[in-house]
Amino acid sequence: MTHGRIPADSSSDLHLPRPRTKPVPDAVVWGLGMTRIVIGAGLIVSPVGLARGLGIDAVTARKVGWMARVAGAREMAIGAGTLLALRRGDPVDGWVAAQAFSDGVDAVAFATSAARGDVAPVRGWGLALFAASGSISEALAVAALRR
Repeated sequence: MTHGRIPADSSSDLHLPRPRTKPVPDAVVWGLGMTRIVIGAGLIVSPVGLARGLGIDAVTARKVGWMARVAGAREMAIGAGTLLALRRGDPVDGWVAAQAFSDGVDAVAFATSAARGDVAPVRGWGLALFAASGSISEALAVAALRR
């Protein structure tokens, strides 16, 4: 028994743990949450903007503006949940997974709308790729957070 001392002959057996770093820095998680809140607020304040940006006529865009507000509320809720969990020191992987799922669904919706000609194809496919890239990067962040 060594009573807290390391025996002189055990240096080759000594394996000190490496300092553990965060797999995803808090600043990245904060950025993901804050981006959701900003995008959501934009959709709520200007619900016609997204539809018009997709090439939908002004009359139709106004009629479906309520859907943009629903999506905006979803974005803000996911973003706020992410930031609240981060602030409390709670696990954030579930919130980042919700972001990945949300963006994945958006990617499918934009791609479907572009393929059917419901929106300007270049813009629809562009947003589909943008949403898909977000979904993939968020899914990778979730995998890293769960390691």
